[in-house]
Amino acid sequence: MNTTSQFTSNFWNIYIAVIVVLSFIGLAWLLLSQNVVKRPKKGEEVKTTGHEWDGIEEYNNPLPRWWFWLYVCTWTFGIGYLVMYPGVGDFKGIWGWTSHGQYEEEVAKAEQKYSQMYAKFAKMPIDQVAKNPEAQAIGQNLFNTYCIQCHGSDAKGSKGFPNLTDDDWLWGGEPEKIQETIEKGRTAAMPAWGPALGEEGVKNVTQYVMSLSKPKGQYDEERAERGKALFSGPPANCFTCHGDKGQGIQGLGPNLTDDVWLWGGTQKAITETITNGRSSQMPAWGHFLDKDKLHIMTAYVWGMSNKDGKKAPAKKAEPAQAAPAAEASAPAADSAASAAPASDAKAAPAAEAKPEEASAKVDGKAVFEANCKTCHGGLIPGAPVVGKKEDWAPRIKQGKDTLHKHAIEGFNSMPAKGGNGSLSDDEVKAAVDFMANESGAKF
Repeated sequence: MNTTSQFTSNFWNIYIAVIVVLSFIGLAWLLLSQNVVKRPKKGEEVKTTGHEWDGIEEYNNPLPRWWFWLYVCTWTFGIGYLVMYPGVGDFKGIWGWTSHGQYEEEVAKAEQKYSQMYAKFAKMPIDQVAKNPEAQAIGQNLFNTYCIQCHGSDAKGSKGFPNLTDDDWLWGGEPEKIQETIEKGRTAAMPAWGPALGEEGVKNVTQYVMSLSKPKGQYDEERAERGKALFSGPPANCFTCHGDKGQGIQGLGPNLTDDVWLWGGTQKAITETITNGRSSQMPAWGHFLDKDKLHIMTAYVWGMSNKDGKKAPAKKAEPAQAAPAAEASAPAADSAASAAPASDAKAAPAAEAKPEEASAKVDGKAVFEANCKTCHGGLIPGAPVVGKKEDWAPRIKQGKDTLHKHAIEGFNSMPAKGGNGSLSDDEVKAAVDFMANESGAKF
């Protein structure tokens, strides 16, 4: 029984084998049945087939010898091929040849031939590899094989696919970050905020986002002001991913203050993004490219935005005047106060109370609802979801202090204090404790 797939069974092997065998038997019968006519002796009248068309009769001549023997050779070759190579059901042939085996053999030969060439650049610094003409040629070939489908032959991307020639990098433009992106891939998602914000809310946030990078006159200032409150507070809490001033947070949300837009920077495109969300995925190439090829590919990609070892200037528009962090966070606090008792979190300044007392007065749930729910509510890929014990179990094992430290200082793609610098350490700790306890901890 063939168990390689749930969609196949031994029936199909038998089915194909029967068809092949019957085909050869039928071809042999056809040859023999049509070769019964013998060549007439010299002077003997040739018989006709008995058919007549307008007085024209057809001679019943035997098959030409050359055609007969060519047919026999073809039939014999077919039999020999099926004995040597796979073709009859699951019989693999006496030579054991497979297309996959041939592929692996050719790959091994290529690796042996080119490994020394790749290894030559393995220990060279990225900037040197990026400037080496031979390495550039290899990198371009690799790029043309694996990357141009999405990023284009000029590497300038298109809608939904980033430009690799500028200095705008969501996941980081350092060599190690670029290599990590190529090797492991990336998954990004912008949640759909249309249902939560409503049509008017989406319009307001759109205008505020436009105000961050576009000059006055290109956006509605009144709507932008209303959108600022939604950007800085619930239900969207956009600052969590994009920063309190829209400056972006590496690994979470892009910079909204420049003129670089992955999905388009027009009012229509921004509205669509906020309403319906966006998702994109960079596939992982680590299974296709070994470490030496990854090194060359990284250098090639890095070199496109760092000409001659110097960073390319970013294509940025003049950002709009942003309010101070404390001012920007005020609408969020006001909104949170009307929706939940978050005002209790700031009933007494942390500086005026002992740490233990301050921590005890902070409503962790309120802080979570106002600042953390966007990422830890299941909308952002990779962020542990509150209530999912399997997401939090390995984190809880690290201990309370470690979780507090990571949340306050930032860890991997998690920004310091969730991107809201106005939060006190005690507020962050209270939110962490709430999320952990809801997910199986006993802090």
